[in-house]
Amino acid sequence: MFRTALIFAALFSLTSLAQAKDVSAQQVGVEYARENQAKAETEHKGNLQRVAESEKSLADAQKRLAEDRQKTEASKKQLDEANAKLLRAQEVLDKAWKE
Repeated sequence: MFRTALIFAALFSLTSLAQAKDVSAQQVGVEYARENQAKAETEHKGNLQRVAESEKSLADAQKRLAEDRQKTEASKKQLDEANAKLLRAQEVLDKAWKE
């Protein structure tokens, strides 16, 4: 009977040891998964920050583009007016030379 109890105790402690090893392996697995999750979260936050910065840069560039287009329209109008005045002045000069 003592022998049976001793064998039972030995089997129980081997089972407990196996369970402890299994729990330890699971803890390592959880820690590994936690580290991967933290790395993925850090990368995701960095990507979100870069997207926000890119969106702001894009908005600023679109604003500058709209302003540049307005300036181009205004300068085109001035150029057309200056060309028309030059043409009229040249016509007056040519007419004066012919007379």
